Amino acid sequence: MRLIAAVMLLCLGLAIPVLAEDVSWQLGAGVAYSQLPDYPGASQRQHYLLPFPYFTYRSDKITLNRSEALGQLFANGNFTLNLSLAAALPVNSDDNAARQDMPDLLWLTEIGPTADYQLFQSETSRLQLRLPVRKAIATDIQHWQDAGWRVEPQLRWQQTLVTNVYWTSQLAVNWSNKRYHQYLYGVAPVYATAERPQYDASSGYAGWRWSNGVTWQRKRWWLGTFIRYDNLQGASFEHSPLLQREHNVSFGVALAWIFKQQGHYYE
Repeated sequence: MRLIAAVMLLCLGLAIPVLAEDVSWQLGAGVAYSQLPDYPGASQRQHYLLPFPYFTYRSDKITLNRSEALGQLFANGNFTLNLSLAAALPVNSDDNAARQDMPDLLWLTEIGPTADYQLFQSETSRLQLRLPVRKAIATDIQHWQDAGWRVEPQLRWQQTLVTNVYWTSQLAVNWSNKRYHQYLYGVAPVYATAERPQYDASSGYAGWRWSNGVTWQRKRWWLGTFIRYDNLQGASFEHSPLLQREHNVSFGVALAWIFKQQGHYYE
């Protein structure tokens, strides 16, 4: 499951402009490499190299691609309201020194509305203001746990650099409630040690993130890469013993072959 989640996170890091109006889809397969921290603020990171399925779909109401899963609920001019999904990696606590003997972190799935407002658009670029509000659920399919709420205002810039080459830059600020922070950074008394004291998290500021992705597509080949920086200075959980680094950098690259497609799909 950790490998599958790593590919999903790589895909989420590749924020790609999709401007088609007609229904279209692509199906393919590829291989991806990514280097990711176990969780935001973790000192340990994992390397992933694995195959992944490549799938995109675009209609008037639904967008599925490497960067997002959106279902449009309402649209009026430059404003749209969507239902969006996000995911975060599971963590095996046996593989993380800071979390030794603590429960594993399950796959963190988030779902909720996203309000988008188009601030600017031209033939080659666009700027969006986005406000996702998502409910988090920790799960391994067999078990389900309420993991709180997240709010993540974003500014997203999308630019065509040259023919078939696209760049996206996204700046996001995070706030989460107590339950969410407690799930990631809390230490219950039963898991406290001399090096890992008990810690009760509170709601509030959860840092900011800057991510950049570049993609290229020609005929049936697609190539994407991303780099992401997370800054957790001043976060409401800054005194948690599980927060070991205030700065994290993640990156990855993926290559895919598209073996079937329908419609004219613009990135």
